[in-house]
Amino acid sequence: MVDSNILFSGLLFKGKPFKVLELIRKRKLKLIIPIDQLNEIYEVFAKEVSDKTSLLDSFLLLVKPRIIMDEEYSRFIAEASELIDDRKDIPILACTLAVKPTYFITGDKDFHIEKIKEKIRVATPGDFLIEIKAS
Repeated sequence: MVDSNILFSGLLFKGKPFKVLELIRKRKLKLIIPIDQLNEIYEVFAKEVSDKTSLLDSFLLLVKPRIIMDEEYSRFIAEASELIDDRKDIPILACTLAVKPTYFITGDKDFHIEKIKEKIRVATPGDFLIEIKAS
């Protein structure tokens, strides 16, 4: 599972988020996206780089992500709201708590705190790339 900042950066710029998305594109990883995050990333693309929305469309069509509907993680909202301060991050944290992906890759420092790391495996793109090379 990747945060919206990884999708945005990885689709628009070269770097570690791009390398993570390349692994997804090459089918070495399966992308999981909560519906809230999918809506958010489309809003960000429309606001920031509306001429690049086709990149997002094409990537999602190619990789066929597993979209998690909010009913699947709504029971984790209360737990997520106790773990993270930024209200906009609550739905994605709730989804990670529900789905328990092998990794949750994000550059958002709000997720890189001990009480969250006790519940889910959080990694920056760089840390993730190092870990998978070592395994």
